[in-house]
Amino acid sequence: MLDEARVGDVTIWLVAGILYVLDAAKLLSPRDLLLVEDGRSGYLTPVFRAYPLTLAGRVLVFGPLLQPYRGVFVAPWGQTWTEPAKIEANLEVLARLRGSLLVARLLATWAFGLLFIVGPALSLVRGPTTAILYVAAAVYPAGLVALAMLWWQRPSFGMTPIRCAGLGLEVLVCPAFLPNLVRRITTLHRLEADAAQILLKTGAHTLTEDFLGKLEARAEELGDATNPQGQEQFRVYLATVRGAR
Repeated sequence: MLDEARVGDVTIWLVAGILYVLDAAKLLSPRDLLLVEDGRSGYLTPVFRAYPLTLAGRVLVFGPLLQPYRGVFVAPWGQTWTEPAKIEANLEVLARLRGSLLVARLLATWAFGLLFIVGPALSLVRGPTTAILYVAAAVYPAGLVALAMLWWQRPSFGMTPIRCAGLGLEVLVCPAFLPNLVRRITTLHRLEADAAQILLKTGAHTLTEDFLGKLEARAEELGDATNPQGQEQFRVYLATVRGAR
């Protein structure tokens, strides 16, 4: 039987973990996809299920919870494809944004390690009081650095002063939000080009049969709720995606 005292020692870190997960959750339109950075290569990969969990008609998705340094982006699917020149321009803007995230990635990873590795380990070895003091001494300065970094780089992030100050205060007041710093920044930049077209352009995701099967299942589910014209639009879209592989 698990020692109840041991559970009590790590309760605060469990609460921090719950806050972190809740903050990482995204509720998207059924016509949106979540695209995740795939390492340092510049590629994007989709977080996609044919029959996802929905809340109030919106799709519940998460980025890679164990990789807080990876950004996530939201893009629509099922729409008319963008002209190649326009999508290349959008991807260049995206590349510049991702290139400005080094400090944010380091802070998010640092906070994740402190809250979910160092904190619980110290609690079990030295007790929760000592662990909280040590972690607080390291994580709150990181929150101050995050606040300063957001303000200094707000033009690069496309953030208004109010939004910048609000996000900075959130991660400072609640350190459990700091590991989501990168995702908080990247999701501000909604991609306007079609998700399938973006995946083809980045080159990492080759639109496998598994992905296309999920896409078709989602399109069929949405098509049942639309008029015949909408159903025809989905059929044309899926044919375009298959033809572009």
